[in-house]
Amino acid sequence: MTLHRQLVVLVSMVLLTLLAGVFWLSIHNSRDLLERQLHVHAQDTANSLGLSVTVPLAKGDKALLDSMVGAIFQSGYYSEITLRDAQGKIVAVQREHKPRNVAPMWFIHALSIDPTPGLSEISHEWKVIGKLSVLPDAQIAYTELWRSAQHALWLFLGVGAAGLLLLWLILDIALRPLRLIERQAEAICQRDFSSQLPMPRARELQRVMIAMNRMTRQLKSLFDGQVAQIEQVRNQAFIDPVTGLGNGRFFSAQLQSRLESPEEPFVGALAKFELQGMREYNQRYGHEAGNWLLKQAGKLWRQEIEKVENAVVARVVGARFAALLPYVDKTQAQERTAAFLKVLSQLDTFVQSQVGLRGCVGVALCQVGRSLLEESTGVLEAEADAALKRAILAPAGAESVQLFDPSGGAVNLIERPPGVEDWESFLRATIERRELTFHYQPVLACEDRSLLHYEVLSRIKLGEQVLAAGMFMPLMERYHLVQSLDRMVVSTVLEKLTLLAPDQRVGVAVNLSSHSIREPGFVEWLLGCVGQHVAVVPHLIFEVPEVSVRTAHGRLKTLAEGLKRMGGRLTIDHFGSTNSSFGYLSGLPLYSIKIDQSYIRDIAENLDNQFFVQSLVRIAHSRQIFLTAETVETQSQWDLLRRFQLDGAQGYFLGKPAEINLLSA
Repeated sequence: MTLHRQLVVLVSMVLLTLLAGVFWLSIHNSRDLLERQLHVHAQDTANSLGLSVTVPLAKGDKALLDSMVGAIFQSGYYSEITLRDAQGKIVAVQREHKPRNVAPMWFIHALSIDPTPGLSEISHEWKVIGKLSVLPDAQIAYTELWRSAQHALWLFLGVGAAGLLLLWLILDIALRPLRLIERQAEAICQRDFSSQLPMPRARELQRVMIAMNRMTRQLKSLFDGQVAQIEQVRNQAFIDPVTGLGNGRFFSAQLQSRLESPEEPFVGALAKFELQGMREYNQRYGHEAGNWLLKQAGKLWRQEIEKVENAVVARVVGARFAALLPYVDKTQAQERTAAFLKVLSQLDTFVQSQVGLRGCVGVALCQVGRSLLEESTGVLEAEADAALKRAILAPAGAESVQLFDPSGGAVNLIERPPGVEDWESFLRATIERRELTFHYQPVLACEDRSLLHYEVLSRIKLGEQVLAAGMFMPLMERYHLVQSLDRMVVSTVLEKLTLLAPDQRVGVAVNLSSHSIREPGFVEWLLGCVGQHVAVVPHLIFEVPEVSVRTAHGRLKTLAEGLKRMGGRLTIDHFGSTNSSFGYLSGLPLYSIKIDQSYIRDIAENLDNQFFVQSLVRIAHSRQIFLTAETVETQSQWDLLRRFQLDGAQGYFLGKPAEINLLSA
């Protein structure tokens, strides 16, 4: 029971006891007063009637006596009037034969009234000639006492109810700071240090609030220091200090890991941009002005290129920038880079510069299957460099975007297999008929290699050929089918989990695209859908790419908080693949973060990656966030991750995706 309720119950009992005592005393005092009033009234009647019957009694006029006694009896509330002579013989008597019981019998028994009769001696010529006894009617007293008790009861009940309500409100206001302290303590346990408590009126609670706020600020400062430390390590190793973009090392790691990824092989374009004339610009205007120009160019490069989903941008060296544009074809790559050059040429620095500044872009395309070839990284970069060289050597006024396309024809994202006449119709039909199959890759605990959960991976079967998600997702993006795919996968997994017996259910991670998170209505649909399957919610984990933190932070927070209320979990996938600040870790109620494969691929040889992962372990565990790694392919990687005390990992070394009967009905 809460302190609020305990205080309400305690004070209510005291108040009710007090009211009950006052009520009981009031009724008893009223009864005593009525008894005295009955006796006084009876005595007055006896005295008055005694004087009136003196002469008739002395004369023995019985008829007159009966008449007089009867008249008095009928005019008042009496139970009995008895007139006796000197010898005690009854001369006249009147009695009430029909009791008038208005009050209930239990009330009469509980508050019995014993009225005292009024007595009077009748004297004539100094002799006592008779006695008169007047007994008042107690029923009138019971009736009056019953009515008074009812009125008093309703009054006390009203006062009691009003008092209890006022007490509830007063205690609610007085104890509200304690609830705020409880919430803040819970937030601190979740490593959320954003809230500061308002000052209450009570001086004692003010001191508590001040101490809690001071502790929260200190813990926030400590956590921010940890985040700043790991960001500093990341920035020194992978961030260009001038533009804030990834550096050449970061870009090479991203390119290598994406091309070598067995599940999400890179498909799209590699673009390289060089700002010609920077040497002359630096000589004329100074390096500070040159750095400012590079910063502006990098800002525009990022703004335009990141309009492509999951794009990677970097300044690789000098005045040369690079970008990975996933899921774009020849036309889209040319349009996006040409749009960048147009915006760049409109900078005041370009217009007003007295040196020949010129932007040149070279683009190389990567099809499905090519990323699995040996030395594809070097080949792809060489093609982009060759295209960039052609753009640089082109005469002024010529096309500034050059595409490496030795065939001279269009380059498709994926070759159409036999039996598929139209990709868009085929994919729409596949989603509508739910003809995708699921493979499941285990995520194992680093401590004892036990199963934590499975990650659901979508597949499309084309005869004997099986297409991984990384092979058909470019087409899903092109035909705007990503949200439909995510809805279908979520609905199917929920239905299959529901059909399983409770003791057969295991944790299942479902990937959501950042495109779906940004779409209006998707988060609301997802929370509503999950809310209809509350029995399986604790077994659900939703994974979203880190880019969603920057592109849809508000919707992502709504999703994370909604899942937490229902018992679901949210994971940030590809953590570290963008240049986003890690400060969002203190604002999102996350279950886990999954380190991007670019930090795992060469972790055995790369000391910077090792330090980055170790620092991330400390931060994640201090926030009670699960930390896992993806694409673990070797024993040395696995041994290091275990030594660094990560919580879990997945990869082909630990378990390949397989079509198992885990979720079959």
